Amino acid sequence: MMILKRASTAALGLAASISSLAAESKTVEYTFTLRPRRSSAKDPSLSPDCYLDRLMMLVNDEFPGPTFKADVGDVARVTVVNESPTDTLALHFHGLTMRGFPYMDGTASLSQCSLGPRQTQVYEFDVLDAGTHYWHGHVSMERTDGFQGPLIVSNPDNEDEKELEAQYDGDVTVFLQDWYHLDGSMRRTGLDSNPLIWIGNAQSFLINGGGIFSPCLGDSTDGLSCASDCSADNYIKTIDVEEGKTYRLRIISGVELIGVSFAIKGHKMTVVEVEGTIVEPYEIESLDIMPAQRYSVLITADQEPGNYWATTSVRYRSTAPTGYINIKYAGTPQSNLTLDGGDFPTHPIWNDTEPTVELESNLFTKNPSSYNDADVLTADPSTIRRIVAVGTQAKDSETGLLRWAMNNVTMTLSDKPLILSAYEAVHAEGASAWPDTEVPGTVLVPEQPPTPWDYTKPVQDSVGEYNGNRGPSYIPLTEGEVVEVVMQNARALNGVPEMHSWHLHGHSFYVVGFGFGTFDEATDPAYYNLENPVRRDTVALLPLGWTAIRFKADNPGAWAFHCTQPSHAIMGMGFNFITSPDKLESPPAAARSCLENSLSEPGAKGATERSYPKVSAFSAAVRGRRFQGL
Repeated sequence: MMILKRASTAALGLAASISSLAAESKTVEYTFTLRPRRSSAKDPSLSPDCYLDRLMMLVNDEFPGPTFKADVGDVARVTVVNESPTDTLALHFHGLTMRGFPYMDGTASLSQCSLGPRQTQVYEFDVLDAGTHYWHGHVSMERTDGFQGPLIVSNPDNEDEKELEAQYDGDVTVFLQDWYHLDGSMRRTGLDSNPLIWIGNAQSFLINGGGIFSPCLGDSTDGLSCASDCSADNYIKTIDVEEGKTYRLRIISGVELIGVSFAIKGHKMTVVEVEGTIVEPYEIESLDIMPAQRYSVLITADQEPGNYWATTSVRYRSTAPTGYINIKYAGTPQSNLTLDGGDFPTHPIWNDTEPTVELESNLFTKNPSSYNDADVLTADPSTIRRIVAVGTQAKDSETGLLRWAMNNVTMTLSDKPLILSAYEAVHAEGASAWPDTEVPGTVLVPEQPPTPWDYTKPVQDSVGEYNGNRGPSYIPLTEGEVVEVVMQNARALNGVPEMHSWHLHGHSFYVVGFGFGTFDEATDPAYYNLENPVRRDTVALLPLGWTAIRFKADNPGAWAFHCTQPSHAIMGMGFNFITSPDKLESPPAAARSCLENSLSEPGAKGATERSYPKVSAFSAAVRGRRFQGL
């Protein structure tokens, strides 16, 4: 078997740091078979919320998808079987840095070609990142149709984790998702239309794959496709607890559009982990969680035995359906659950930023010195590369489509993976040394906004309504650089300020500061937390606010940095970092041609195996539709 080499000396150092685990490492294998399914009156069991006739993309016929579990130091081998006759896909392991395995990031048009219909692909990589994560599709809006699930990585030899595990009796996953009855491809069509057809609000909200489409509980369901057994008892899920015991709830937001507040009636929660980082315990009554974020909280079943509602409430949009799950104490008699007049927990109003600010202000990494990138917090300010990225809504001057732009550049994707373009460019005859290499067919993102203004004011008054450029956009980085990105929010063209949730592939980062209004480079950094800021990979950018993150560019490859709300990413909100492609090994076959569905030679790490006859040229129309967005 050919083993993929590490891509950088930084990866070698990290591999050495887990060498003590290597002797005890094991191979964990999963097979994810994706197939389109549709709930119907003949098979209502597929419906998560009583509504029937909804196309779903399910892995192993599970919803949410199966839980991926591994330990740090394990070798993961995930076989993905695409049984869809029309859809292409890629599988991203959200929260795993893929250090040394940049072609395994599972990002279509960036780290690989997407997997064609009726094809099989194997991802194989070393598991290096402990924590509460999740896996999901990374082509267009496929994760919103069910192509996602929990990813839990333990580090049995880590002292902080062992101390945490001693504090609880049970480990429970709480998976959140807003649920639209129009499938993702149809909603995608609306986003790519002129005029824009916005996706609107979801029809229900699911917790652990269960929820209620409330019209199906009405006295009259004429004209609605509702399951005949629709009731809260049948469709809302339950978490069983025992009086006096403490539980770790791993709360994962697989949400598409909205932030939510999560709370449990009569029970306080203590935040103990944020996206793989053990944090100083912080007690809360409700948890604000944005799309793609993950938290672990401890709860103690210290109330009178009974049934207690845990619910969600929308944050940063005026309306959205409520999510429900029942916390049921052992020995409690079975009772009919009702949503009418239920004893529900309280939540903040949708546009109150104070609970989010309070939470973010009290998230502190418990042991920052244990991370090998902690030196970015003490770096000489003169050596830090600061990038200020302003997100604005714009119109495309050629197509008329409504788009998002970062520093006036709208991100689009091409058929050719960006990592391949970068690798070929830096190795081309006569090419300039990185980072001065020209990557053909791409757009450089300015590191400062081309037109600064008061970002609380309408963008069209200062920048105009049209984006400046579009294409596969990136900022070049050199391995070892300390990078600070200040994300600055601005109003949409309709004047509405929105929340955005940002994820960086290939890295975790430190959230060193945040605030409201316009970031002031002369004064705001003086108030950064450079002692023990939270280390994570997904961060909220609040309406009319700014957020500063800092990371080390220690992972050569091409890494997406984008809004995690699929509709915003599809409309261009994001860009990419390309780090030292001259340090990469030769790209495998799937990065070389989107007409050849092989990640590498058979048997190699990352190999693609064909369990169906080869689809050598699936239609360009399918590829084009799916390659336009993340």
